[in-house]
Amino acid sequence: MKRFLPFIFILLLSCACNRDSYLGAFESNDAIRLEQKGKVICEYEPTTYQLSFNREKGEFRVHTDNMSDFFVAILDQVPTEQDQQVNGTLIWTTETDTYTKRDITLKAVKLEGDKIWLWLSQGQIGLVVKVLE
Repeated sequence: MKRFLPFIFILLLSCACNRDSYLGAFESNDAIRLEQKGKVICEYEPTTYQLSFNREKGEFRVHTDNMSDFFVAILDQVPTEQDQQVNGTLIWTTETDTYTKRDITLKAVKLEGDKIWLWLSQGQIGLVVKVLE
């Protein structure tokens, strides 16, 4: 068993380092979107998508005109500073299904102008939303 300890340690260390391996690439892109593990699930396109924001409800929406593709983030508060954590619900569609994650904690990893980059480590989900005011 002792001879395997160095290998186990290296394996655990590499897993810990890769935990948020997609975060850097996520932060470097300023497109309004939802992505998971580096794959874009839904991205705002001005000619076919609409944006919606409600500060009182802490709600951000990105959707097509017919709502066939969308993501919605409902937060307990709108983040105002980097590294702030907010609780909420995330709902989104894929080509085949609709997903909901409730009672999640998102971290505001970047704020720039009217855009907020939110990160959910569990599932490596990132979303960029826009405050419309």
